[in-house]
Parts: sequence; structure tokens; C-alpha cells
Amino acid sequence: MTDVVKVLIPIRSFDGMTRLSHRLDPDDRTRLARDLASRTTRTALDADTRVFVVSADASVQRWATASGVDVITERTSQGLDAAATAATEEAGDDSWLVIHADLPVINVDDIRAAVDAVERGYVLAPSHDGGTSLIGGRGPGFPFRYGPGSFRRHLAAIDGVATILTRPGLALDL
Repeated sequence: MTDVVKVLIPIRSFDGMTRLSHRLDPDDRTRLARDLASRTTRTALDADTRVFVVSADASVQRWATASGVDVITERTSQGLDAAATAATEEAGDDSWLVIHADLPVINVDDIRAAVDAVERGYVLAPSHDGGTSLIGGRGPGFPFRYGPGSFRRHLAAIDGVATILTRPGLALDL
């Protein structure tokens, strides 16, 4: 590998995780979101990547800085597609991975496999629910299509030309 891959982790806030609202109170969801983000960022750092948290939320930015992670300030709060697009533009012509922060079993080998794959072109990792937990590429211009069932939309948007990375650590998201 000739350059360090930039790992871009969009985090809107630690107050989300609404999928778990029927099981956890708001304080527990906030703690869980922060713990998951810490695990994901630490794993990416341990994989020898350069890690950036992408957020407009001041508390998330403070947490990222205190965690030793670089911050890309999201200029608008127009959703995950806009945040990922802005982050990949900031990455310039470098290789990048957009990874979600809510991956409880992600490990260094998952990230290293993505780093290896992105050297060959686009890489997509489907989540267990049909979403996309990781997208990799080089330079700006990826057509992000997040939301329910996003894996198929992402794959179609790039005419099916990608390495599909199916790994347990990337498939399970909360």
C-alpha cells in the first residue's frame, strides 16, 4: 500500500439509535452509541488508517478530538448522503472508506480487507438488513444512496462494478 487510506466515520449525534428505543432508554442508547463509535474508531486506528469523524454536532466533534481522531465538520445537516459526499470531497484524490460507527463486532481484519479491496476500485459491504455498512473508493464523486435497502441502490449506481466485502464484522450493525 503506497498511501494511507482515510477512514471517514459519519456520526450525526450520539442521541440516535432509534431502532433500539423499544429496548433502551435515551441515556443507555447514548452510551451505547458512544461506545460503538469508540470501538469502530479504535479498530480503524489499529488498522493503520487515518481516521476522520464527520459531524456537525459539537459534542461529537469534542469526543472525536479527545479520542485522538481528526474531525471533518459537516457543513450542512442534509443527511448521510450529503455527509459522506462532503467527506469524500475532503479526502481529495486519496483512497477512502466510509464506515458506519454502529458496528459492534468490527475488527482490524475487516478494515484491512477493505483497505486491500479499495486498491482495486470500489468496495461495498452489505449489512444484514440490506443496508451498506462500508463503502470504499478513491477521489470524490461516489453516488451515495443511503437508506433502507441501500446496498442494492449503491451497487446499481456504480453499474455493479465493485468488490463485495461480506464479513460478519461489517454485516452486523445496530
